[in-house]
Amino acid sequence: MRLVYPQRPRLSQSIVTRSSSTTPRFSFIVPFHRGLAALEQCLAALDPVPPHSELIIVADGAVEDCQQLALLHRARVIAIDGPSGPAVARNVAAAAAVGEVLVFIDADVVVSRTGLMRMMRMFGEHPETAAAFGSYDERPAEPGFMSQYRNLSHSFVHHSSAIEARTFWAGFGAVRRDAFQAIGGFDERFARPSVEDIDFGYRLAEGGYTTVLDPALSACHLKRWTIRSAIVSDVRDRGIPWTQLILRYGALRDDLNLRAEYRWSVVLAYLAVASLACAAYDLRFLAGAPFVMAGLIALNRRSLRFFYRKRGAWFAVRVAFLQVLHHLCNGLSFATGTALFVAARYLGMRLPGTLPTDPWSATEARGAV
Repeated sequence: MRLVYPQRPRLSQSIVTRSSSTTPRFSFIVPFHRGLAALEQCLAALDPVPPHSELIIVADGAVEDCQQLALLHRARVIAIDGPSGPAVARNVAAAAAVGEVLVFIDADVVVSRTGLMRMMRMFGEHPETAAAFGSYDERPAEPGFMSQYRNLSHSFVHHSSAIEARTFWAGFGAVRRDAFQAIGGFDERFARPSVEDIDFGYRLAEGGYTTVLDPALSACHLKRWTIRSAIVSDVRDRGIPWTQLILRYGALRDDLNLRAEYRWSVVLAYLAVASLACAAYDLRFLAGAPFVMAGLIALNRRSLRFFYRKRGAWFAVRVAFLQVLHHLCNGLSFATGTALFVAARYLGMRLPGTLPTDPWSATEARGAV
């Protein structure tokens, strides 16, 4: 029978100080396709795994042999054909795992020991918590501006969002096995890394389960970002499919990347572009550009102050201009995702990039085995 977790109070330091009664067993699951150097750092951060726990590497059509690393860190390797995508990889590992709590960690993520211990105490002391996830820390491994900006942005959003979450992050996130099984695990129709973890979180919320966003569950991201990879991620991998999930679940909430200031920022970013385009015909259109930019700065002042505190004035100035590009990507993503959803739901048209309009279910998960 499905367990329904009630509303819970805001988290406090009591999570890390309250005495624990029973500590559940944990299964740490790491999908892997390529990148042995990153995987080595990921596994080293988990070594040794806590008592009565296990470490599973899912070699998803792996192009590099991870067996030696697995032996070094006492991990079990499950090889599957692929790449089939992280959704399939995580589901396969979950089916083979023995732990009561499944902890998902990306192969290019290095968790902090403090965050790891905090997560374990959380699940031992708070039975009403079905799932929890953390955040990237403020010390990204890659020194480049884009990598620093992307990872710090993730940290800022997770630190400034609601504790009771409606989503999920599989970079460093955990869920109780019974909740995972009840909703059918990750949607295997996501064939590549995308928003399968956000979809997973939406279905947890629909099932009445409590998910906690605790930024103290911190981890370092090893990924190197470029402007091109950021645009591809924002539009193709996240923005367009996430928009379809928002419409599917009615999940447009004032939280995370969907807060009202970000939505208004999209409007102002397109007004700025429109004023510049019209200025080619009449320079008087430029008169409104300073007001539009002032509005963008005002709407994003919290994040800009954050970047200023962390990396200084010049970094924050560059971020301000880059945020305009980010908002433009979000606008394109929302328009495209909405068009794909409407075409599929109401016109029966399945265009490239269209997600299924119905949620993944436990019945479908059993049929995929």
